[in-house]
Amino acid sequence: MKAPLEMPALHTERFTLRPLTKQDATVLTELTNHKDITEVVHFLPTPFTRADADALLDVTREEGGQFLGVCFHGNVSLVAVIGVHPRGDDQVEIGYWVHPAQYRRGIAYEAVSAALEALTHNVPQRQIIAECRAENRPSWQLLEKLGFVATGEYGLRPGRHVFVWRDHSA
Repeated sequence: MKAPLEMPALHTERFTLRPLTKQDATVLTELTNHKDITEVVHFLPTPFTRADADALLDVTREEGGQFLGVCFHGNVSLVAVIGVHPRGDDQVEIGYWVHPAQYRRGIAYEAVSAALEALTHNVPQRQIIAECRAENRPSWQLLEKLGFVATGEYGLRPGRHVFVWRDHSA
């Protein structure tokens, strides 16, 4: 098992982002078991079951990554998930999905912005990257709004393009 990325609990104006544990498998299943999510995120099966959630949390932890659950303050139901995954010794990949009923409400922008800020403090030596399919225009545009730049290279996942984050706050 690799030494994991340790993301702290984070708070934004509307949300709490907290590291997910095995005890969160049920809420992760409830959030993720939607075709709008599982048919876009290539490593998620359809349907997405409690056993799938357990396995995903285990594998991610073994590989040194972590998922952050995003919920409105005072609520335990997840509205989004952000994943942070080491890539070698010099990169960290960030990814996310949002409950379909919560699309277009600024959740991903607000939550991913907080995660990016935390990553710049927790692993400042690592380059932050993301992958996105060209046909996923909302996500592509969100990455650009967050300060990511498409490199023109293909990612590790089928049909994905690599983006590199340029921290504009520095």
